[in-house]
Amino acid sequence: MKIKYETKRLIVREWEKSDYKDLFEYASDEEVTKYLHFKTYENEQVAKERINTLIESYKESPFINNFAVMTKNDNKVIGDINISTYKPQAGGSVHIGYTLNRNYQGNGYATEAVIGALNFIKGNNIAKRVEATHDIDNSKSGSVLKRAGMKFEGILRKAGENNYHSRYDVALYSILYEEINE
Repeated sequence: MKIKYETKRLIVREWEKSDYKDLFEYASDEEVTKYLHFKTYENEQVAKERINTLIESYKESPFINNFAVMTKNDNKVIGDINISTYKPQAGGSVHIGYTLNRNYQGNGYATEAVIGALNFIKGNNIAKRVEATHDIDNSKSGSVLKRAGMKFEGILRKAGENNYHSRYDVALYSILYEEINE
């Protein structure tokens, strides 16, 4: 198991081939994927292929990538966190995003995973600015980002496209390196 970081209740690590059932469990839930860019998974093969792609991508980029979020108490993958879109200008900036199994939402796991990701980014000196966005209709995601210490910057009009190919307004949040509390 290649761990990236740990929090009180979570282990965030590279995906493993055996995780496909947990990935399929939440990626096949239309309530979970309605605000996301990828289509709702229709079968376990899609989950297997996604994990295989991610495992290969770790060779190229061990820090800027998508990682499994697993609970410590039962070793279940309950979601993922993505650190992406690295821009090296001015000390670097990255974009983060996350997905969480509906059965685990509302328990602080997303906030814990995001705070852990921010500390991971700072601790590894990956970027001086971290951004995150969400569909303005997904207010729960905005609450997670605020609890993690990120600041709301504004609305990007029709800047997002979901898995239904619908354009939507995007709420933009950010945090700077010096604002991240380890």
